[in-house]
Amino acid sequence: MEEFIKFFVEIGKLKTIQRRGWLLRGIKNPESVADHAFRVLLLAWIFGKERNINVKRLLKLALVHSLSAVYIDYISPYDKLLEIKGRREIIKKYPALALRAPIDQKGKIAKQRLEEEKKAIKKLTKDLPEPINHEINYLWLDFQERGSREAKFLRALDKIENLIQAYEYKDEVKEDILTPFLVQINEVTYDPRLLKFVKNLEIYIRKGKEAVKNKTDKNLIEFILEVGKLKKIKRIGWIYGGAKEAETESIAAHTFRLALMSCCLVGRRHFSLERLIKMSLVHDFVIIYTGDTTPFDDLISGNLKKDKPILEKWPTRRKEDKERLTIERRYKEKKALDKLLKDLPKSFQDEVLSLWFEYEEGFSKEGRFVSQVDRIEKLLQAIDYNARGIYKPKIDPYWTQLKILLDDPSLINFVEQIDQWFFNKKAHKSVDKPPSDR
Repeated sequence: MEEFIKFFVEIGKLKTIQRRGWLLRGIKNPESVADHAFRVLLLAWIFGKERNINVKRLLKLALVHSLSAVYIDYISPYDKLLEIKGRREIIKKYPALALRAPIDQKGKIAKQRLEEEKKAIKKLTKDLPEPINHEINYLWLDFQERGSREAKFLRALDKIENLIQAYEYKDEVKEDILTPFLVQINEVTYDPRLLKFVKNLEIYIRKGKEAVKNKTDKNLIEFILEVGKLKKIKRIGWIYGGAKEAETESIAAHTFRLALMSCCLVGRRHFSLERLIKMSLVHDFVIIYTGDTTPFDDLISGNLKKDKPILEKWPTRRKEDKERLTIERRYKEKKALDKLLKDLPKSFQDEVLSLWFEYEEGFSKEGRFVSQVDRIEKLLQAIDYNARGIYKPKIDPYWTQLKILLDDPSLINFVEQIDQWFFNKKAHKSVDKPPSDR
C-alpha cells in the first residue's frame, strides 16, 4: 500500500499548482489544477447524464486528464512558444491572450509537449499496481489523443470549464478573455447539446441571465457557477490551526483528491465506481451556503494560542448534546442543499440528495466507504501541513478519529501503512518541502 501513499501525496500537489494560463493573463492567486479538475468532473456528470455515453468512463477521464501537471512546469499551451521566442520580451510586448503559435510551429510544440507529459504520467504512476498504472496511462493518453467518444466529449467539457472560469475572472483583466475560449469550443466539438449550452452561456455572459430564454440552461448555468464557489472556500480547520488562507486547500481541491482516492482504494469490491465519484463530488455541496464548519466551532475563539488545546484534543460531547448538534446541522445542511438544487430537473435533484444522504448516514456500502476515505484524505493533508509547519497544533486527533470510525479492513491496513510511512525519518524528509510554484 506504500505505493498508493506516495501517489496520493504527489496528487496533493495539484491543490497548490496554479493554472499557468490564468497567471499569464495577470490573474492573482488563480484556481489550482485540482480546482479545475473538480468542476470538469461536475460537467462530466451533468452532460454525460444527458447523452448516450459511458458516464463512468467519462468521469474517470475527468479524474486523470490533468495529472501530468504534478511534474510539468507549464500548464499553458503558450509556454513552449514563449520559451522559443524569449519569455520575458514577449510577455512584455504582448498580452498573454494574444499569443498564438505560428502554424509551422504548432505541430512541433504539441508533439514536444505530449512527450514530456507522457514521461510525467509514467513517473507519477510507475510504482502503482499494474492494473491501475495501465488504466491511468491508457485513459490519460485517450484524452490527449481524443481516441474515444468520451475523450472527445471531455475535451469539449474541459474547454467549457475554461470558458466559465474566464467569465468568473473577467473583471480582473482589461482584455477580453472570453472570445478565445468561445472560439476554441467551436473548434473541438460539433455536439449540438454542448453548442446549444455554450450559446446560452454566451448570452448569459454578454447580456445577463434574464436574456437567456432557455430556462433549463439558465438554471444549469446558475448551478454550475454556485458550485464553482467551492474553489474559493477554504477549509476552515486548517485556518484555525494557523494556516494562512492563501496556502490552505479549497473545498474543491479536497473533493478532487477524495474522488481519486476512492477510485484507487476500492480494490476488488463490487462497488459502483460511478457512485463513488459522484458521492465524493456532492459530499460538501452544502458548504456553499453553510460555510465550512468543524465539530468545535462554538468553542473556537480565533486565537491560535487559546485554541491550540482544543485543536490538539477535540472535545468530547455528552451524548444528548451530540445528537442535538447533529440534528441541527443536518437540518441546516438539508436546507442548503434544497436551495442549491431547487431549479434543477427533479431526477438530478433526487440523485444528488440520495447520494448526499447515503454519505451522511452511511445508508449504502459506497456511502460508508467514501466517508471513511474522506477521513483518510484529511489525515494525509494534516500530515503534510504539519510537516511543513503550515498547521501548528499536533495532529493526534486525526489518528484517533480514524481508529474510531474505520471498520473496513483494507482501509484500516492502509492507515497503518500511512503511520509507518510518515512517522519515520525518511518519510519526514520527503514531505517537509512544499511543492514548488509552477
